[in-house]
Amino acid sequence: MSRHHVASDHATRARAIRPVLAAQLPLPCLEGCGRLVMPGQKWHIAHIVPAALGGRTTLENVGVAHAGCNQSSGAKLGNAITARQRATTNGIRAW
Repeated sequence: MSRHHVASDHATRARAIRPVLAAQLPLPCLEGCGRLVMPGQKWHIAHIVPAALGGRTTLENVGVAHAGCNQSSGAKLGNAITARQRATTNGIRAW
């Protein structure tokens, strides 16, 4: 689990939200693959505003995503954040 999820108490909040979302399945995958997340499939709670960008784990800011779609999306965001951090020197953007 990422440091952003730990800092936002994601696991505790997700335990309360997961049954609410499970009762609403099938729902569209939040990561935009175009497929429905069906009961019985492996799925994750996905953030509309990512936790890495300050999004909270609330019912208003989450949806469902296929496990693979969510992991792929998180990896892309993590890589972009890391690349941005490497492009800065002491917090000042290198020009």
